[in-house]
Amino acid sequence: MAEAMINDKYMQATIPALPMQSSQVHDDSKIGHHHESGQRRLSKVVGFDVPLQVKRQRPNTEITAQNVTLAIQHGVTESDRKEAMYNACAAFDHGVQAAHDDEIRVGSDTAIFKHLTFLLFKRSMIEKEIDHHCRLQKGQDPDADPDLQQQVNDHEQDQGKDQNSDHDQPCEMEHDKENEINKTDTNELGLDTRLNSISEEIAFTLQGLEMVLRCSSDCVSVSFQRIGNEALPIILLLLKEQRARKLQQRKSFDLKHANSFQSTSTASTSVSDIKIDSTSYGFMIDRKISDGILKTCTKIIGHFARVGHLTDTLASAKHLLTTLRQIIAMPEDSHVPIQSRLNCLWIIANLACSAESMVKMAIQPGLIDTLVEVASHPTAKEEEECDTVVEYLQIIRSRSIAIRALLNLSWAHENKIPLTEHTYLVEVLLKTAAHRESSWTGHGKGVSWILMQSRRHAAGALRNLAAAPRRYKRRLCRLRDGNFLETLAEFATEDPDSVVRDKIHATLFNLVSADTAKLFVEKKLVLDAIVNAATSQDDDGGKDPDCASARTMAVQTLRDLEKSIPEDEADYDALRPALSRFDSQIAMKKSFSEFGNLGNLDATEDHTAVV
Repeated sequence: MAEAMINDKYMQATIPALPMQSSQVHDDSKIGHHHESGQRRLSKVVGFDVPLQVKRQRPNTEITAQNVTLAIQHGVTESDRKEAMYNACAAFDHGVQAAHDDEIRVGSDTAIFKHLTFLLFKRSMIEKEIDHHCRLQKGQDPDADPDLQQQVNDHEQDQGKDQNSDHDQPCEMEHDKENEINKTDTNELGLDTRLNSISEEIAFTLQGLEMVLRCSSDCVSVSFQRIGNEALPIILLLLKEQRARKLQQRKSFDLKHANSFQSTSTASTSVSDIKIDSTSYGFMIDRKISDGILKTCTKIIGHFARVGHLTDTLASAKHLLTTLRQIIAMPEDSHVPIQSRLNCLWIIANLACSAESMVKMAIQPGLIDTLVEVASHPTAKEEEECDTVVEYLQIIRSRSIAIRALLNLSWAHENKIPLTEHTYLVEVLLKTAAHRESSWTGHGKGVSWILMQSRRHAAGALRNLAAAPRRYKRRLCRLRDGNFLETLAEFATEDPDSVVRDKIHATLFNLVSADTAKLFVEKKLVLDAIVNAATSQDDDGGKDPDCASARTMAVQTLRDLEKSIPEDEADYDALRPALSRFDSQIAMKKSFSEFGNLGNLDATEDHTAVV
């Protein structure tokens, strides 16, 4: 049911470049498979096809994985550490999966992870030195309990606010001035330089670990058994730190430049030109280092998420879904790298392929709303305001993966009702399914292909939601002021992609019930679309092996409508012309021996939802 494996090409994608991957996530289930059967879905995984941005070098045969791993294990001094990791990244940055498997076999992943924990300990020691020095400069006891001291400081600040509520701005300026003094003192001692250097080492070490994990899925599974339970909390902690620093950077920039729009010199200052300030630690970190950590950490989790049997473990990991959601939801002006956002979306799409994870993910606070928010872009105005095709690609690629994640979540029977009740989600799916053209089409960057994939994902999600219980089918049909079915009919008639048309007709089929049949026959446009598909000679469906053709689904829809409305009711009179037209077309085709192409559909078979 769900194909969810990040494939080998994804593993070869370089970290700095914007990936141009496809979102070929898990395929739709076959027509005969439905939730009511009680069968358990197999847990498979999502495939992201990322073409290479640069040509990778083959591994250097003179530098063996064993030698590189030993150098990492023996490197303790700063110069030895840096040389070992430089050689490791030079040796491991290739696209030969068998060689990466050998790196796992000799324990490169374990050696790099142990090296990472050593660097994190070194960083904590430097941070303590900075904190100690800042306390001395403020006249505080450097050996006092930090939490207790923070409570005292908060209490004093609260009292100061109560007594001087009209002097907030001078107090804030004084606080900023005090921070600047502390930074100057730590710079003079070389602490900021040391901390920046160790942060750079950490970023480089994470890159080495990510390179090793470009191995086969079996070897990724072995690596997770070795280091996964210990590495995952550390990776999540690093992501939280970088997110907090991005927010602090944004806050500092807003405070310093809120009233500087009249100044030409300040107006030319950009967030990307400044360093990230963390006043809680009293140090500054280069933005490139922070971006590198964000991108690499999300790719490491992505490698773990491409192993099918690990998806439920990861989805259940403490703080993982929350951290991914928070990174995706970061404000645009926080300058979070687009690749880290895409990686987080990929991971969520992968995890949503696990039958065991779908329900728990759907009830994760804020996750659905975050995916819907991403999927709601670009608006018409945003599309016009995009300066380059790359900028536009970033938006539609994010939307495509977000819609894919929603499609994956919509498979679970337990999720159909809450997702159907999310009116804005359904509206976003309809808008995405209607997005066929763009002013950026024809620029040679795959815009049309991404738009088509998004429409397919949206149509698949609509089909799954249409398999909700009867009263929710009626709720869907009454959306858009009662024009929901007509909107689907327009998609089924006008979309140039046969797979989209097939899935829309499956959606119409799923919506048929005793409660909704009258709504169908009241819409001539809907009946015409169904009859045209049922009598079409161009049965070009089946491009997706797990999706029945539009003609097959249209025939079943007509037959179910006929069974749902008693012949003695007035509504049947509205349906009779459509049935007569269909029967006449069938009779004509019978004479040409083409009736067999419609398939052996038993007119007495029960209506079973297609999902």
